[in-house]
Amino acid sequence: MRLLNLRRLRLFGQRRDKTGRRVAQRRVWPRWVRPALTAGGALAAVLILVAGWAAWRDGWASRQAYDMLAQFVSATGRSGLAVEEILVEGRLHTPRESILAAVDAHRGTPLLAIDPGTVKERLEGLPWIRAAAVERQLPGTLFIRLVERRPMAVWQRRGQLVLIDEQGRELGDEGIEYFPRLPFIVGEDAHRVAAEMVAMLAGQPDLRGRVVSAVRVGGRRWNLQLDNGIEVRLPEERAGEAWAEVAGLERRHRLLSRQIAIIDLRNPERLYLRRAKDAPGTPPGPGATPGKKDRDA
Repeated sequence: MRLLNLRRLRLFGQRRDKTGRRVAQRRVWPRWVRPALTAGGALAAVLILVAGWAAWRDGWASRQAYDMLAQFVSATGRSGLAVEEILVEGRLHTPRESILAAVDAHRGTPLLAIDPGTVKERLEGLPWIRAAAVERQLPGTLFIRLVERRPMAVWQRRGQLVLIDEQGRELGDEGIEYFPRLPFIVGEDAHRVAAEMVAMLAGQPDLRGRVVSAVRVGGRRWNLQLDNGIEVRLPEERAGEAWAEVAGLERRHRLLSRQIAIIDLRNPERLYLRRAKDAPGTPPGPGATPGKKDRDA
C-alpha cells in the first residue's frame, strides 16, 4: 500500500505563476449565498425591532433603565454625594416643617436624587412663598433661596381671620398675632380690592394710623371705622378725594375731635354728619348738615 505525500496533497490544485511561486486563488461562492445572507440580516433586524417594541410596550425597558439610574444615584450617595445640610435663605414666616416637607429629603439622601425643579414647584405652592430657587451644591449641600410674600391686611371672612398680600392671596392665619398694625378689612370681595383701599389710606398719613377697620359694603364702596368710634362712609367713586377731604377738615377744624358718630360722604355735593348718641350739643363742622337721616347702601 502506497503512502500519500501529504505535502503534495495540500498543494494539489494550487495555481503557480511563471516563476513557480504559488498564487492565491479567489474562492468562488455559490450564487445562493449572497441572497441568503441579505435575507438573514433583514430577518435579524426585524426580530430586533419586534423584540424592542415588545419590551417597550411591556415597560420592561423603561423599568430596567429606571433601575439602573436608581442604582447609579444610590452609588453616588454612598461615595459621598449625599445631603449633609439644607441651607435656607429668606425665610421669615414660612414654617420650617412646611419647607422640609416640600424638600422631602433628609441627611444621607443622595444629592442627585433631589430634583431642584420639583422642589421649587412644591415650595412656590406654599402660601407664604412667592418665588424660590433651589441649587445642589456638591458634595452635600442643598441651598434654597426664598422670596416671601408681604402681608398687607387682615381679612375677616365668615368669622375667620386670615392674612392677605398685595394680590389678595390668602397667607393663612399662622402668626397673625405678629401683625397688629395691619389694616383690618371685612367683606366677601374685600381682598380683591384691598390694595387700592390701603394705597388710598396711605395717601393721608396723618389719618392712616387711626383707621381700625374697613368694611366693604355691597361690593361697591367702603366704610371706615376710626379709633375713636367715628364711622366714615366713603362714596362708590372718587373715594380718595373724599378721604382727602376728611383729612383737610381734620387739619383745619379738628373734625374728628367732635362728638359725632358718622361722617357721610356718599353725596359728592354735601357732607353729612350724625351726632353721637347722648353727646352734648356740639356745633357741626363747616358745610355739614346735622341731623340728616341717612341710609347705608
